[in-house]
Amino acid sequence: PDISMQVRRTQFASPDLWKASLKQPQGAKKKKLKNQSTNLFGETIGRLHVKKQDVAKMQGRKSKALRRAEKTAKEDEQQALDEDLARERTEMDQEFHQTYGFQQD
Repeated sequence: PDISMQVRRTQFASPDLWKASLKQPQGAKKKKLKNQSTNLFGETIGRLHVKKQDVAKMQGRKSKALRRAEKTAKEDEQQALDEDLARERTEMDQEFHQTYGFQQD
């Protein structure tokens, strides 16, 4: 089938009618999506902006093994502190004895 097309109207509309005909409704335009794109396969890829999180302050589920590990770590730390204090006390007692010649009460 052949189609022959001809332009039969050579007269343009009045300027105000022309302007009204070119107007598009507000809802017809798509809102631009920021930080989104599509890849070759048509999948939408987006970038999220999330504040940096401090993992140390976050509360998570604690297992018994973690609780035991924390408890032993605290005990080890306390034992090390006690040993340091005892060593410093003996050193101070020795210094006192050397300086004054008698033991402190």
